[in-house]
Amino acid sequence: MKILQINKYYFPKGGADRYMLDLSDLLMSHGHEVIPFSMHHKSNLPSEYADYFVSSVETDRVHFDMAGIQVFSRMFYSREAHQKLRKLIRKTRPDVAHIHNIYTQIPPTILDILKKEGIPVVMTIHDYHMIAPNYMMRFSEENKNLADKSLWWLTANRFHMNSYAASFAQALAFKFHRGRKSYKLGVDAFICPSDFVKAEHIKAGFKKEQMTVIPHFTKRLEEVPKYHDDGYVLYFGRLAKEKGVETLLKAMQIIPDVPCKVVGTGPQSHDLQIEADKLSNVIFEGYKQGEGLWDLVRRARVIVVPSEFYEIFGLVAIEAAALGKPVVASNIGALKDVIADRKTGLLVQPGNAHEFSQAIKRFVDDEALAVSFGKTARARAEKRYNADTHYKAIMKIYESLL
Repeated sequence: MKILQINKYYFPKGGADRYMLDLSDLLMSHGHEVIPFSMHHKSNLPSEYADYFVSSVETDRVHFDMAGIQVFSRMFYSREAHQKLRKLIRKTRPDVAHIHNIYTQIPPTILDILKKEGIPVVMTIHDYHMIAPNYMMRFSEENKNLADKSLWWLTANRFHMNSYAASFAQALAFKFHRGRKSYKLGVDAFICPSDFVKAEHIKAGFKKEQMTVIPHFTKRLEEVPKYHDDGYVLYFGRLAKEKGVETLLKAMQIIPDVPCKVVGTGPQSHDLQIEADKLSNVIFEGYKQGEGLWDLVRRARVIVVPSEFYEIFGLVAIEAAALGKPVVASNIGALKDVIADRKTGLLVQPGNAHEFSQAIKRFVDDEALAVSFGKTARARAEKRYNADTHYKAIMKIYESLL
């Protein structure tokens, strides 16, 4: 089978990108041909189809120049994206298209091209962009889902990047694609990583029969877990407000004798680094991937997932579990499902630095407890998040559309 994998990044920038690349490897290991369609980026992995990728747009900051105009127009329509995707389809003739994260970098109107070319479409939901203009639903907001707020309210409240211009553009694009039903009409089947995600999208008007829950899998299960460690706490992921790293730093201030490493990059990198410099027990490792990242995970005592928004799944938590590590995580969203039995990690109140510090201290002070939780986490991951189970479930979706 030929599978067109569409994602805005073709390198492991975040969890969605790691999943897309891991899924591509899994499909190829079973003899399928995987054809990527993405955006040009200096960090991209090599691909024979790179000439068909769309040109790069930079969205990490607000632009008031031609670059800003390009980003704004890309959110609604891109002639380049349509033309290149059509050429790629006609060259390769894929059997099915699997959409991951697109949005600003690749406009959802490419779904029209897939329909016209007769390609069935599957989409894995990696965030809440289809039902909330702010991509996520933060537990601390009075209105966690801003979908029904007016364009002017959203602009005035600077919900996106704390910018009037960015908020206006994001809100307008959300309302545009919701109005034309870009996803509801353009996607044949949705894959939800958790029951929580499925329930939220059905509540927002998506058809129940289009939604299938398939938890993510992790390639880390191919590795031998490491239960003994160097005694430090580890966070790895995006450095953004919704990830709760500020709360982690406050927690580490309460337990100054416990070493902590932070891995990642993102819009809060600079501000968080300034705060971390005030703490003697926190080290920022910068962006890591591949063996450099997984070696840090193996040597950690406990992994912390301090998210302050409703996680879609919690890929970090199962990657940690696969390597034999317990997790301290926010009791929110799908993380409650991933760490449901309280024997693989501890769930605490989001944003509560004191609770995080106490949960972390339990594992740091008791290595035997950390090992026990780590072994249970590994066993649970082997049963629920293995590649073979995931592959069979994905193929069942693909084949149902053919």
